[in-house]
Amino acid sequence: MQVNKRSLATFPIAIVQTLIGWAAIVFCAGLVILFALQFHHSPKLDSLWLVTQLHLYGDPLLTDIAPYLNSKWPLDSISFVPLVVALGGFAVKLGASAVLTRARKGVASLIPAEKGKGVRASVGLVEETETGGAETAEAREQLLKRYREIEGKLKAAKKKRCSFLSLDIVGSTQMKVGERETEISATFQAYEEMLKKIFKQYGAWKDAWTPDGVMICFLQTDLAVAAGIRVLQRLQRFNEQDNKLRTPFRLRCGVNEGEVQIFEDSKLEKVADHVIDVAGHMQKEGRPNTLWLGEEVYNLLADKSGFRPVNKQVDDFNVYEWSLEAPPPGPKPKPAPPPAKGTLAGAAAPAPIVAATDVEATQDGLLHRIGRYEILHELGRGAMGAVYQARDPQIGRIVAIKVIMVGNQPPEVLEDYKQRFYREAQTAGQMSHPGIVTIYDMAEDTDGNPYLVMEFVEGMTLDKILAPQKPGQTAAPMPLKDKLGIAAQVADALDYAHRRKVIHRDIKPANILVTPEGKAKIADFGIAKMAGTQMTHTGLLVGTPAFMSPEQITGAEVDSRSDIFSFGVLAYWMLTGKRPFPGDAITQIAYKVVHVPPVPIREANPDLPPEVEPLILKCLAKKPDERYQTARDLAADLETLKARLTLASASLPAGSTT
Repeated sequence: MQVNKRSLATFPIAIVQTLIGWAAIVFCAGLVILFALQFHHSPKLDSLWLVTQLHLYGDPLLTDIAPYLNSKWPLDSISFVPLVVALGGFAVKLGASAVLTRARKGVASLIPAEKGKGVRASVGLVEETETGGAETAEAREQLLKRYREIEGKLKAAKKKRCSFLSLDIVGSTQMKVGERETEISATFQAYEEMLKKIFKQYGAWKDAWTPDGVMICFLQTDLAVAAGIRVLQRLQRFNEQDNKLRTPFRLRCGVNEGEVQIFEDSKLEKVADHVIDVAGHMQKEGRPNTLWLGEEVYNLLADKSGFRPVNKQVDDFNVYEWSLEAPPPGPKPKPAPPPAKGTLAGAAAPAPIVAATDVEATQDGLLHRIGRYEILHELGRGAMGAVYQARDPQIGRIVAIKVIMVGNQPPEVLEDYKQRFYREAQTAGQMSHPGIVTIYDMAEDTDGNPYLVMEFVEGMTLDKILAPQKPGQTAAPMPLKDKLGIAAQVADALDYAHRRKVIHRDIKPANILVTPEGKAKIADFGIAKMAGTQMTHTGLLVGTPAFMSPEQITGAEVDSRSDIFSFGVLAYWMLTGKRPFPGDAITQIAYKVVHVPPVPIREANPDLPPEVEPLILKCLAKKPDERYQTARDLAADLETLKARLTLASASLPAGSTT
């Protein structure tokens, strides 16, 4: 190992500088301690070895120095002599350090640099190399090359995987010709408000606006695609209600995803990347009222319903298209309702079963037929399907029919989708329990769309029963024992399903139907899967984030205890009217579900009895092993709690409340 001559020459000065520095620090610290010892303290402190040594050597020194400061040591009262001397000593230390530093530089300048050696510096690294001198062009080139390598690694480490949705109005300039400024301003403002509301619902991270277009950044591909589809679905209503111009709005949408160097404080309009460019090119090449994306993005989607391949390439990517103009089967659909706040992918969410009290007639008022079933009313509609009230003419029974609209999909994808649907239907059809909506039949309509025939339940969904009736009200009035009774019924039905290895995976208020007699039924077991199998589509994330378990959000293995966590969120909401993991954005809610403890339930509703809290907390444990291990145990505890509260209420004096 070679030793630098300059380092050898300056080494003694460096040693002296270090010793002086440490000596000054010890000296000043001792004086400061002597100054502090003048104040009131424990007598035991004076007996310590360090204190006696400070007095032994420090008192004589201060006694000699004090006269120069027109003082004496020790004084009868507080003396600042030690503090002044300490400050003086520190000033001397700084002066000596500066002198020695200049001396080291002077000595080093007298010794010439060794030939044949150069210095190459990089981030946090200095090493000597055989380059023929640090000032040579070759050495500088090596330095720049190393710097570029490290800079590239740092940039790559900071990249984030994002999805970008690009939207543009077709022929926006021509639309404004001959129109009044007030109509133009009002229409485009309404259009922008519509987009912002949708983007917020789907958890947009960043946005960049132009006069007639917008680029939106999402952290999940399904959210970007779902938001684009949602915008196109809302377009007809916007043209009918908010467009004050003579020309209807037509949009082109493009989506792309990839790793981009983007940070929390980055402005999207300042970010330049090929991933963003491809999204813009997809939008520019697309047909009006369509969403275009590449085959790589298409393969990432959990649900590919409605997409079809296009015989075209954009930036060397095979294109898939979702079109607004694809005609839906069955009765003419009403405009799709907005997705539930916090839904992970509204465009891919299955249509919920709607209660009988929400029945509305179809638009033409005529009966339609699906298979042998006569359609009476449309109960609900989502991006993926619709639910109807129907009559089975062979039995004369009123049923509910859930139709899954598969759209334009490649044959192999469509076949796989249908097989998965039938397997899930068979799973749900194996169950017969008074707390579970019964599956009667499954088949395909004339357009090839699979459908389920289910028990029609007279009643309302739990979210409508307990919806706030007045501003500021936490929940609709319902006795606590009735809420616990409904919760116990749901837990009992879950126990029945779990013992048959069936997991619901989407327990939430909209999937709990309650009859006028107070009987609870769990709906939508069509998205359940057999526990311990891989029967469902790989990568499919089913559920609503606000009611999901941590393992569902993180992609870990899911078992029956996941339903128990979702039940805990449901019960918390039933008893307080609030959610244990509140938030406006999907990412915020998901983070809280995985990492943040729930808001204490008695903080959300102070009127609840103390016995409720440990039961709910056990359901909401982050680790499955810390929750109820079976829904049977949970149902038993709920029944016990209900009986105890009923007994306590009966023993209260007249006029008292629990």
